[in-house]
Amino acid sequence: MPQAGPAIPSTAAQHGRHDRILVAATAMLEAGGEDALQMKELSQRAGVSVATLYRYFPAKDHVLLAILLSRYSAALAKVTGRTAPGATARERVTGHLLREFRAQQREPRLTAALVRVISETSRSYSEIIERTEHLHMQMLEHVAGAGEPISQQQRQLLPVVLAIFGTATRRWLAGVASPAQARFEIRVGCRLLDLSDEDVTQEAALAVPAG
Repeated sequence: MPQAGPAIPSTAAQHGRHDRILVAATAMLEAGGEDALQMKELSQRAGVSVATLYRYFPAKDHVLLAILLSRYSAALAKVTGRTAPGATARERVTGHLLREFRAQQREPRLTAALVRVISETSRSYSEIIERTEHLHMQMLEHVAGAGEPISQQQRQLLPVVLAIFGTATRRWLAGVASPAQARFEIRVGCRLLDLSDEDVTQEAALAVPAG
């Protein structure tokens, strides 16, 4: 039987309760990781009833995905309000992703929980996952183009760059890669953005099955 979807806050009071839950959950994750995020304690810390908590967040993964969506929404608003430094798309995207990785390093327990939920969660959560991924891509597109439209070829490359970034983060979290190695992998992945539009078009054509 499918889980009921979370209620959507509509009034100021509901938004306030919703936001308090996310703030309290983020603090719990930062302090103790995903294991520390217990729903009963979360309701107490946020000052809401357990029934209210489950109405907005029917499962723990809903809480994690809501935190991720909130953080990316805030980051997108911040990023679109300025032009990223750098003379090329590669330089701008590299700088942005390295800053994002540094932020992840400052909050390793929270990062581990959010990376887990975006990469391993059941596709029954596909709508919010797609919204989150779309926000991340919007950020990269804005950064890559310095606020201007990017080419179709660059748009094809950015998901590949983001996939490399995600892999580097997961390898660091697993202890397989050092922070220095993860930064190296991120920088190398961003070098794909130096490919010419012609090269990308040729590679894309090779990926189409014959016939």
